[in-house]
Amino acid sequence: MKPEWFQRWQQTNPLAVLALAATAGLLVADRWSITPSIWLGGAAMGALSIACWRPKLWKFVPAAMIGFAYVHAVRLGETYAHPLRERLLMTADKSQRATVQGRLFPWQDGVELDAARAGAEISAVRWEGSDAFERMPARVKVVLPPGTPLKEPGVYEMTGTFWLPRPPMSPGQFDGAAYSLRMGWVAVLKADSLQVIKPEPMSPKFHLLRWAEASRQWITRALSLGIEDKTRDNAVVLAMALGASSAAGDDVEEAFRNSGTLHVFAVSGLHVVMVATVMGFLLRLLGLGRARAAALLIVMVFVYAYVTGWRPSAARAAFMIAIVLTAPLLNRQAALQNSLGAAALMLFLMDTHQLFLAGFQLSFGVLWAIAIAATWLMDQARWWSDLDPFLPAVLAGRRQRGEAWARGWGASMLCVSLAAWTGSLPLILGHFQTVTPVALIANCVLVPLSSFCITFACLSLCCAAVGFTFGQLALNHLNAVLAQWMVASAAWFAALPMANFHVDLRHEKPAAPVEMRVFQLPGGGAANHLRNGGSNWMLDCGNADAWRRVVFPYLREQGINKLDGLILSHGDASHVGAAPLALKAMEVTQLHTSRHEPWRYDPPFSSLRQLSLLAPPGGAVWRRHGIDEEIYMGDPAPLLVTATVLHPQAADVHEKADDRGLVLMIRVGQMRVLWLGDAGFMTEKRLLERQVPLRCELVIRNQHSADTSGLPELLLAARPQAVISSNDAWLVEEHLPERLRAFCAKQGIPLFDLGACGSVSIRVEAEQARLEAFSNGQTATIRPPDPGELSAGK
Repeated sequence: MKPEWFQRWQQTNPLAVLALAATAGLLVADRWSITPSIWLGGAAMGALSIACWRPKLWKFVPAAMIGFAYVHAVRLGETYAHPLRERLLMTADKSQRATVQGRLFPWQDGVELDAARAGAEISAVRWEGSDAFERMPARVKVVLPPGTPLKEPGVYEMTGTFWLPRPPMSPGQFDGAAYSLRMGWVAVLKADSLQVIKPEPMSPKFHLLRWAEASRQWITRALSLGIEDKTRDNAVVLAMALGASSAAGDDVEEAFRNSGTLHVFAVSGLHVVMVATVMGFLLRLLGLGRARAAALLIVMVFVYAYVTGWRPSAARAAFMIAIVLTAPLLNRQAALQNSLGAAALMLFLMDTHQLFLAGFQLSFGVLWAIAIAATWLMDQARWWSDLDPFLPAVLAGRRQRGEAWARGWGASMLCVSLAAWTGSLPLILGHFQTVTPVALIANCVLVPLSSFCITFACLSLCCAAVGFTFGQLALNHLNAVLAQWMVASAAWFAALPMANFHVDLRHEKPAAPVEMRVFQLPGGGAANHLRNGGSNWMLDCGNADAWRRVVFPYLREQGINKLDGLILSHGDASHVGAAPLALKAMEVTQLHTSRHEPWRYDPPFSSLRQLSLLAPPGGAVWRRHGIDEEIYMGDPAPLLVTATVLHPQAADVHEKADDRGLVLMIRVGQMRVLWLGDAGFMTEKRLLERQVPLRCELVIRNQHSADTSGLPELLLAARPQAVISSNDAWLVEEHLPERLRAFCAKQGIPLFDLGACGSVSIRVEAEQARLEAFSNGQTATIRPPDPGELSAGK
């Protein structure tokens, strides 16, 4: 027998039941990569036929599971198992030249169109060396030739190079390759030339995207009028109204993220509901009938969701609003959970991959939690929020009614915030390994402020539409003030103790006492993480972009909330540009540089000059070192880890930052690691001339930006058992030297090319160290010398 409450729930929310069944089918199909066989299709049709004969809800459950499993299997075949992708996977560098034919559409990046890219629905491909086109329908992303924007719709012929998006190169990094496949894009085509072979002036999709961009431009101009000089405030208003969060700056976005209120900073279901509420009120003022107002409002919310990028949360809200507004017209009562299930089913029919996107999961998970828990929590709080039960309502005075209303409003905000936080917690932990307790209170402040901001934005657009410029200017200035309050509030909440922290949820944690991670960063950047027991250190940290995309996601996944030390090699922004961010985000207790940093001729905006505003050089936090000085990295247990400065000397004063960078000999127990940084010909020669002890088991190096590096003489003196080297195929000056590659091959030394193998993990134990590449699985084992060899000075 089913519990009585469950029977009532499924009778009230049949579409929610079917949405859960569909979710189960999608998860099974995705987990085991089910192929769309004729048997599965037949089973889906059979289950649907049985359900339609004497319909009962329980009969539709297996039909929904099997049917959506089949639909998702088809979608997987269109992307993951597409012949174009499988062909590229079989090539060594995952690329191949071809000529293709297909339709081109503007590429929407977030909420803006990217003039340098386009989306393509190709129909035929002619591979290099072939004379004939073969039919191969696929959706691909096209990088347009420089200076060739997409101006008109039609069928194009393009020649270029196909390549697959690169998978993540470090743990915790965003998987752009998987995301592209989830979005339906099979590959990327870097086009060298394109020409129209069949104009199609009546292409609805092309013109809709252009119209959406024109609408965004009009909204931007309308909401920016009068506050153009208030750049940050204007950007915050546009971020909330249109979702263009990048314009506000990464520091503002991080403040909202760290306070757990990012959903009020970008377009979400909350914003769609606010817009619908304001527009509904205005339509009622115009005296439209209920049916006409509902129809017009449904169109408005779908238009708004499309103009702002059709995010999963916005699409969900649009469908739910449409259901809620249509139900009374059909003499039906809309239930929140049932409407949520209907919205999920509609989105699954459009794209089953939506289920596996974090935005979809958070949007539906949070609202489902609110639907289940918020009402119950508010009932529990009625003893405090309602009027005194022994006081008749007719006898309550104005003050008592006002106090009851304020308590009720506060209780409802807190209950909804608690329900939303509880619903989002497992998803945010799973996706981002983050807990934000401060969000419980921050949302109670920022959600009302964002409601006013969206209201003023809607009214400003109405004023712009009728030419009421004075009202438009006044509302925009009010919004600018609200934006200031919101940014200040988010920053204040984010700065509170334990406002947010990260949790290590990895099932398998490394057992080695010391572990080091050498990151692969683009553009000649460098960053290394060293864990010694419970102590965490960084050696360089990359630039701001690399920190946000690679380094910080790794630290977050590891559950690291503070750094015990940060060693900065030299003033190259690609190595230390994120140092101010690291100091603020990770509570760094020690900074270490050479005696020459910050360089006296560095401009005020340089990374280390900016860092000096936060921690004075030579003070309690920032310590500067000369040659032969040692840096102790963590406690002696489980292994003693020290870094000895080999370069620069006091006389090594050079204009080029790479030539005065730190060179360290890192000792982990008996293991020696020569950390060269960007050392070039001059530095390597001086190390050899000064007869610095270079013997080591491992060399970690990067490229000098303007000089020869990786000298065979230095490697012969070091005699490493393995070499880890940066390599950027896109920048000539950051290429790994071929002489180094040839030397390692001749000497039989394993060479870890970071550009090919991704970041490298070094797990150090007492008797050996294990090196393992993240991307291609390359491995090597190195062993320290025996005590007799060390005592002999070898």
